Amino acid sequence: MKFQVRLLSVAENDLSEIITYVSADNASAGHELLNQFEQSFDLLGQNPKIGKIPNERQLKKLGYRYWVVSNYLVFYMIREHKIVVHRILHGARDYLELFR
Repeated sequence: MKFQVRLLSVAENDLSEIITYVSADNASAGHELLNQFEQSFDLLGQNPKIGKIPNERQLKKLGYRYWVVSNYLVFYMIREHKIVVHRILHGARDYLELFR
């Protein structure tokens, strides 16, 4: 059974900002990155547990998983046949601050 993938509004904003930033420098790279995200969301819908469980105790306790797309981390939770994407953040960012 395929799970529905839903992005919270903050994750939609993250994705929009990422694609806008990359596209400003290179439009084809922005388009390719958007395709990578769309393919990864489809893959998550087919295999919800494919993402890793974070090492950080706080995120693990809350039930987050993450999936790597290029240089970005897609943080999500599995909820009743749905994948809920909470944030999409650059891997070099101090993301723990955003989950406190």
